[in-house]
Amino acid sequence: MRKMAGPDTYRLLSAGTAATEGLQPSLHAREVMQEEGVDISGHRSRVLDADLLEEADNVLVMAESHRRQIAEWFKSYASKTRLLREFDAVREDADYPDVPDPIGLGKDAYIMCKEMIKRSLERAIKEL
Repeated sequence: MRKMAGPDTYRLLSAGTAATEGLQPSLHAREVMQEEGVDISGHRSRVLDADLLEEADNVLVMAESHRRQIAEWFKSYASKTRLLREFDAVREDADYPDVPDPIGLGKDAYIMCKEMIKRSLERAIKEL
């Protein structure tokens, strides 16, 4: 995102509703992002909490289940939570709004997810 919008424009934070604290990205995730010129080897997973949500102007989630969890667990932040793929202009299946989870799949699944995320972020940057 910083690469698309400029390093001082956005502060990007990442956290999961079902994350295990402190895990490094998978090998395929690191490889796919390295091909984009982005080193994520130092990234570590963390659990979403109210402090992170408080800091955020916008919360973009990968799946409808994540949006529902935030609405249930952190009701006051539900209004600033949106599905990332709402911004994806290439959504062949409007009934499936999620970015699929590539964990356990091959590198091609990670590439497909990266492309969805990239398209969505490019538009989100313009609209948010």
